[in-house]
Amino acid sequence: MGLILIRLFFFIFALITGYYVAPPNMGFSGALFGLAGAGSIILLEIMMERIPARRIFLGAIGLIVGLISARLLFEMILLIPPRVEIQYYVRFFLYYLFSYLGVTIALRYTGKWNLLSGIADETEKIPPLLLDSNVIIDGRLLDLSHTGFMDYRLVVPSFIIKELQTIADSSDDLKRQRGRRGLEMLNRLRRDPEVKIIIEDIDFPNITGVDAKLIHLARTSQARILTNDYNLAKIAEVQNIKVLNLNNLSTVLKPRYVQDEHLLIKIIKEGKESDQGIGYLEDGTMVVVEGGRKHIGESLEVVIANTIQTATGRMLFAELP
Repeated sequence: MGLILIRLFFFIFALITGYYVAPPNMGFSGALFGLAGAGSIILLEIMMERIPARRIFLGAIGLIVGLISARLLFEMILLIPPRVEIQYYVRFFLYYLFSYLGVTIALRYTGKWNLLSGIADETEKIPPLLLDSNVIIDGRLLDLSHTGFMDYRLVVPSFIIKELQTIADSSDDLKRQRGRRGLEMLNRLRRDPEVKIIIEDIDFPNITGVDAKLIHLARTSQARILTNDYNLAKIAEVQNIKVLNLNNLSTVLKPRYVQDEHLLIKIIKEGKESDQGIGYLEDGTMVVVEGGRKHIGESLEVVIANTIQTATGRMLFAELP
């Protein structure tokens, strides 16, 4: 209610000011001009409600820097005095130009400023690593952070948190459980003293899609992306963005098996082809056993015949000895 009264007062003030400031016999036109100006300013103020506070703050800083730069440059120009009649136009042009440049430059590099130059602390020199929602839900990141191999500053943009909240509020039970798990894992990461994680209040309303926003942020801030989403990783790599794929790391760390090596495997289900059985190693690697269909439910010693590396991991093909 208070905001509405302030806006109404501003309208009345602009109307009266426009009426009395206008030249003689043009009071009505001046009042309309004042109302139009007040309406434009209030419309701009309403649109700014959707802009994060940090971006507004940086825009204000850019505006101040631009105005100061314009003032200093105008004083330098006056050292060689231009004609009096053009001084007004020179001043208007400089203030207009530098105000615009100051605001746009500050907003354009908001992401890069926040992630790379925000705090002059030694820890801030650690490369930023953007997390997507899938890798947060995955849960392995917390354990990986305790190994000492993750020497990165983990950054979670606000639009990733919004995506997790949307998933957690889904009507689908599986999605709702995944979303809640993601929020729980994020809270555990934030509370863990060994994990360097930052929540960035940043969004790109003009960009559709969370993946597109994440790629844009990585490009503008020179950050890397940590994900286990195969499609996101490929799209980012096409755009020359460095990606750390958690699934690739997991695959590399799995034990290597060579041909003719013996394994003990439990056959748990049928394979695609006739007479095939399928089992899994402790690390989740699938083992396709020729002649294993009739041994479902049994633990057998098998011999590795071949290994295949796929986009989603490694598969082993084995035979009965």
